[in-house]
Amino acid sequence: MGSEELLAALRSEGEEKRRIVRQECAAESARLKDEAAARLARLGEKLQQEQARSIAAQESAILAEAERSARRTRLAAAEKLAQKLYQMARGLLPRLRKKDYPRIFGQLAAELPPIEWQTLRVNPSDAEIAAQLFPRARIVPDSAICGGMEALAEDGRIRVINTLEKRLERLWPELLPALIEETAQCVH
Repeated sequence: MGSEELLAALRSEGEEKRRIVRQECAAESARLKDEAAARLARLGEKLQQEQARSIAAQESAILAEAERSARRTRLAAAEKLAQKLYQMARGLLPRLRKKDYPRIFGQLAAELPPIEWQTLRVNPSDAEIAAQLFPRARIVPDSAICGGMEALAEDGRIRVINTLEKRLERLWPELLPALIEETAQCVH
Protein backbone atom coordinates (compact mmCIF):
# COMPACT_ATOMS: atom_id res chain seq x y z
CA MET A 1 0.00 0.00 0.00
CA GLY A 2 1.38 3.23 -1.10
CA SER A 3 1.50 6.42 0.82
CA GLU A 4 -1.38 7.83 -1.17
CA GLU A 5 -3.52 4.88 -0.41
CA LEU A 6 -2.53 5.08 3.21
CA LEU A 7 -3.37 8.77 3.36
CA ALA A 8 -6.73 8.13 1.64
CA ALA A 9 -7.51 5.33 4.10
CA LEU A 10 -6.52 7.51 7.04
CA ARG A 11 -8.61 10.37 5.67
CA SER A 12 -11.55 8.11 5.20
CA GLU A 13 -11.14 6.69 8.68
CA GLY A 14 -10.73 10.21 10.09
CA GLU A 15 -13.85 11.42 8.27
CA GLU A 16 -15.79 8.44 9.63
CA LYS A 17 -14.58 9.13 13.18
CA ARG A 18 -15.41 12.83 12.76
CA ARG A 19 -18.93 11.90 11.50
CA ILE A 20 -19.41 9.55 14.47
CA VAL A 21 -18.13 12.21 16.94
CA ARG A 22 -20.45 14.82 15.35
CA GLN A 23 -23.39 12.41 15.64
CA GLU A 24 -22.53 11.66 19.26
CA CYS A 25 -22.12 15.39 19.97
CA ALA A 26 -25.44 16.15 18.26
CA ALA A 27 -27.13 13.35 20.23
CA GLU A 28 -25.54 14.52 23.48
CA SER A 29 -26.48 18.11 22.67
CA ALA A 30 -30.10 17.07 21.98
CA ARG A 31 -30.18 15.02 25.22
CA LEU A 32 -28.78 17.95 27.22
CA LYS A 33 -31.31 20.34 25.61
CA ASP A 34 -34.16 17.93 26.45
CA GLU A 35 -32.88 17.58 30.01
CA ALA A 36 -32.57 21.35 30.37
CA ALA A 37 -36.07 21.84 28.93
CA ALA A 38 -37.47 19.26 31.36
CA ARG A 39 -35.71 20.94 34.31
CA LEU A 40 -36.98 24.33 33.18
CA ALA A 41 -40.51 22.92 32.89
CA ARG A 42 -40.28 21.43 36.42
CA LEU A 43 -38.87 24.71 37.73
CA GLY A 44 -41.66 26.64 35.98
CA GLU A 45 -44.31 24.33 37.51
CA LYS A 46 -42.72 24.69 40.95
CA LEU A 47 -42.63 28.47 40.54
CA GLN A 48 -46.29 28.53 39.46
CA GLN A 49 -47.27 26.37 42.47
CA GLU A 50 -45.34 28.64 44.85
CA GLN A 51 -46.87 31.70 43.20
CA ALA A 52 -50.36 30.17 43.51
CA ARG A 53 -49.74 29.39 47.21
CA SER A 54 -48.43 32.91 47.78
CA ILE A 55 -51.43 34.45 46.01
CA ALA A 56 -53.83 32.22 47.96
CA ALA A 57 -52.15 33.22 51.24
CA GLN A 58 -52.34 36.91 50.31
CA GLU A 59 -55.98 36.55 49.24
CA SER A 60 -56.76 34.83 52.54
CA ALA A 61 -55.01 37.55 54.55
CA ILE A 62 -56.74 40.32 52.59
CA LEU A 63 -60.14 38.63 52.99
CA ALA A 64 -59.59 38.14 56.73
CA GLU A 65 -58.64 41.81 57.14
CA ALA A 66 -61.67 42.87 55.11
CA GLU A 67 -63.92 40.73 57.33
CA ARG A 68 -62.36 42.23 60.49
CA SER A 69 -62.79 45.72 59.07
CA ALA A 70 -66.42 45.00 58.13
CA ARG A 71 -67.05 43.60 61.63
CA ARG A 72 -65.53 46.74 63.22
CA THR A 73 -67.64 48.93 60.92
CA ARG A 74 -70.82 46.99 61.79
CA LEU A 75 -70.03 47.21 65.52
CA ALA A 76 -69.35 50.94 65.30
CA ALA A 77 -72.59 51.45 63.36
CA ALA A 78 -74.52 49.34 65.88
CA GLU A 79 -73.02 51.33 68.77
CA LYS A 80 -73.87 54.61 67.07
CA LEU A 81 -77.42 53.38 66.40
CA ALA A 82 -77.74 52.22 70.02
CA GLN A 83 -76.64 55.65 71.29
CA LYS A 84 -79.03 57.40 68.91
CA LEU A 85 -81.94 55.15 69.95
CA TYR A 86 -81.13 55.71 73.64
CA GLN A 87 -81.13 59.47 73.17
CA MET A 88 -84.43 59.25 71.31
CA ALA A 89 -85.93 57.11 74.08
CA ARG A 90 -84.75 59.57 76.72
CA GLY A 91 -86.27 62.37 74.67
CA LEU A 92 -89.62 60.56 74.70
CA LEU A 93 -89.75 60.21 78.51
CA PRO A 94 -91.56 63.58 78.99
CA ARG A 95 -94.48 62.14 77.01
CA LEU A 96 -95.10 59.73 79.89
CA ARG A 97 -96.04 62.75 82.02
CA LYS A 98 -98.98 63.60 79.76
CA LYS A 99 -101.21 60.63 80.40
CA ASP A 100 -102.22 59.51 83.88
CA TYR A 101 -98.91 60.63 85.34
CA PRO A 102 -100.08 61.19 88.96
CA ARG A 103 -100.99 57.47 89.12
CA ILE A 104 -97.57 56.52 87.67
CA PHE A 105 -95.81 58.77 90.21
CA GLY A 106 -97.85 57.18 93.00
CA GLN A 107 -96.83 53.69 91.83
CA LEU A 108 -93.18 54.69 91.71
CA ALA A 109 -93.47 56.12 95.25
CA ALA A 110 -95.20 52.94 96.48
CA GLU A 111 -92.21 50.89 95.27
CA LEU A 112 -89.92 52.63 97.76
CA PRO A 113 -89.13 50.66 100.93
CA PRO A 114 -91.34 51.77 103.86
CA ILE A 115 -88.79 53.82 105.77
CA GLU A 116 -88.64 57.46 106.84
CA TRP A 117 -87.33 59.25 103.75
CA GLN A 118 -85.54 62.47 104.56
CA THR A 119 -85.06 63.95 101.07
CA LEU A 120 -86.79 63.44 97.75
CA ARG A 121 -85.42 64.88 94.52
CA VAL A 122 -88.21 65.21 91.95
CA ASN A 123 -89.13 67.09 88.81
CA PRO A 124 -90.32 70.59 89.77
CA SER A 125 -93.82 69.70 88.49
CA ASP A 126 -93.94 66.78 90.94
CA ALA A 127 -93.04 68.76 94.07
CA GLU A 128 -96.65 69.14 95.20
CA ILE A 129 -97.64 65.47 94.81
CA ALA A 130 -94.32 64.40 96.43
CA ALA A 131 -95.04 66.65 99.41
CA GLN A 132 -98.47 65.00 99.79
CA LEU A 133 -97.05 61.46 99.62
CA PHE A 134 -93.98 62.21 101.79
CA PRO A 135 -95.05 65.01 104.18
CA ARG A 136 -91.97 64.72 106.45
CA ALA A 137 -89.41 64.66 103.64
CA ARG A 138 -87.59 67.65 102.25
CA ILE A 139 -88.62 67.98 98.59
CA VAL A 140 -85.84 69.15 96.27
CA PRO A 141 -86.98 70.17 92.76
CA ASP A 142 -84.57 68.92 90.08
CA SER A 143 -85.32 69.64 86.43
CA ALA A 144 -82.83 66.92 85.38
CA ILE A 145 -85.40 64.37 86.56
CA CYS A 146 -88.14 63.79 84.02
CA GLY A 147 -90.33 61.72 86.30
CA GLY A 148 -90.17 59.61 89.44
CA MET A 149 -87.89 60.35 92.34
CA GLU A 150 -84.57 59.90 94.03
CA ALA A 151 -85.11 59.20 97.72
CA LEU A 152 -82.53 59.54 100.50
CA ALA A 153 -82.68 58.36 104.10
CA GLU A 154 -80.32 58.05 107.07
CA ASP A 155 -78.34 61.11 106.02
CA GLY A 156 -77.76 59.76 102.52
CA ARG A 157 -76.58 56.28 103.50
CA ILE A 158 -79.72 54.86 101.91
CA ARG A 159 -80.43 56.05 98.42
CA VAL A 160 -83.02 54.74 95.99
CA ILE A 161 -83.24 56.11 92.47
CA ASN A 162 -86.66 55.33 91.04
CA THR A 163 -86.76 57.79 88.16
CA LEU A 164 -87.99 57.22 84.63
CA GLU A 165 -84.44 57.83 83.44
CA LYS A 166 -83.01 55.14 85.74
CA ARG A 167 -85.72 52.67 84.73
CA LEU A 168 -84.91 53.26 81.07
CA GLU A 169 -81.21 52.81 81.83
CA ARG A 170 -81.86 49.49 83.60
CA LEU A 171 -84.20 48.17 80.91
CA TRP A 172 -82.09 49.38 77.99
CA PRO A 173 -80.08 46.14 77.54
CA GLU A 174 -83.38 44.27 77.18
CA LEU A 175 -85.02 46.88 74.94
CA LEU A 176 -82.11 47.51 72.60
CA PRO A 177 -82.04 44.19 70.68
CA ALA A 178 -85.74 44.46 69.84
CA LEU A 179 -85.35 48.10 68.80
CA ILE A 180 -82.37 47.30 66.57
CA GLU A 181 -84.24 44.40 64.98
CA GLU A 182 -87.27 46.60 64.37
CA THR A 183 -85.03 49.33 62.94
CA ALA A 184 -83.33 46.81 60.65
CA GLN A 185 -86.72 45.65 59.37
CA CYS A 186 -87.65 49.23 58.57
CA VAL A 187 -84.44 49.61 56.54
CA HIS A 188 -85.04 46.44 54.50
